[in-house]
Amino acid sequence: VGIETPDVSAIRVHPHTLVSTLDFFYPLVESPYMFGRIALCNTLSDLYAMGISNIQEVLMILGVSTDMNPQQQDVATTLMIQGFSEAAEQAGAQVGGGQTVYNPWPMMGGCAISVV
Repeated sequence: VGIETPDVSAIRVHPHTLVSTLDFFYPLVESPYMFGRIALCNTLSDLYAMGISNIQEVLMILGVSTDMNPQQQDVATTLMIQGFSEAAEQAGAQVGGGQTVYNPWPMMGGCAISVV
């Protein structure tokens, strides 16, 4: 039996429930590092809103801007990934992989997964 809301999916896998959410957005701040941290927090926020704080894994979604030259891409994405990964570690979650795409705008987010 599955329970779905617009932001969170919950699937009963006896005796536990697998809960996941997916979210991403475009930069709201100038700092790529802070954008990565904010993106992780935004990814986890729907689970936190449900009272779920033991997130086991996060899959990262990363959009690399095609409007940047290769050096800018390298600097920005390295800092975005660092901010995202450090925030995940602080939240007790593991970044288990993800998907990278090229896009006109940088974007970041992820899929957070918990078993409760």
